[in-house]
Amino acid sequence: MSAPAGEPRPSSYDDTPLEMAPDAAGKSRFVLLPDETLAHGLKRVLIGEIVTSRDALADPTIAPEEAIHRVRRRLKRARSIFYVLAEVPGANQENRAALARDTARLLSGARDADVAAIEARRILARAEGRDVAAAGLLVERLEIERVEAHRALPPLAEVASRLRASEADARSLPERFEAGRLLAEALLGSYRRGRRDWRELGDGFTVETLHDWRKRVKQRRHLSALVPLETAVTTPAVQRDLEDLGEILGEEHDLSILEHRLTTEERLLRPREGRTGIVEFVAHRRRKLAKKALELGEELFGSRTSVFGSALDELRELC
Repeated sequence: MSAPAGEPRPSSYDDTPLEMAPDAAGKSRFVLLPDETLAHGLKRVLIGEIVTSRDALADPTIAPEEAIHRVRRRLKRARSIFYVLAEVPGANQENRAALARDTARLLSGARDADVAAIEARRILARAEGRDVAAAGLLVERLEIERVEAHRALPPLAEVASRLRASEADARSLPERFEAGRLLAEALLGSYRRGRRDWRELGDGFTVETLHDWRKRVKQRRHLSALVPLETAVTTPAVQRDLEDLGEILGEEHDLSILEHRLTTEERLLRPREGRTGIVEFVAHRRRKLAKKALELGEELFGSRTSVFGSALDELRELC
């Protein structure tokens, strides 16, 4: 989910892996601890993401909605690392990535309501003429829905239990494995699928392809941040562009869900209340976002897969 124009990102949340070496603050790439192997570094970050997720849920100084947001984002990053380590032996090898995914889904209810309310406020901020009143009604109704969603507490005890299981999975990983090769192959695989999605979208938009592309963009962004050396395809500029593209695709995805709800749930906005104008507004906004995403995608996914892969040759030698 991306923040609306003029609305700050969640306070104190940084998308950079927090379990970096202490001297990595402000650096443009992942920094290993002294004498640390990449294998140990990836395992350290993975464990850190999971432990910090559990700590956020238990911290009384963090608002529940902010804690849920942090946990969901950290678990997405943990899933990206589990994707890298798919062939590395350890506990629950076949299902550890799925466990992280399903744990995050337990927290999706209130977060989905937050997203819908944010998108409605975006629409209101951009609406003109007769659409203003309709957008105002939509904001009012989705805000009520958001408040009600937060009253229904998520199964935090079950989430905490699953986080402990994921931590055990991560700690069971060996200390040595071909980390550089695995990270390079995961990055290449993420790029290959992302490039395929981008090229397919050039022939016409589908919700499924846009959604898959969004996942590949985020995954590539997460993995690029874990490369401990300079490469032409994981530079800070590339990572910023991937972040921007993820935000664009995130808004498009959120709007697609809202558009579907508007056309299937009359209680949100009735025809006589101006539903048609809002649906057309949303559809127009989605087309603009998709066009912008394709243009940025050409910069990030326009190179041949072999060219991208060759840029990771040095990374493959790390262990």
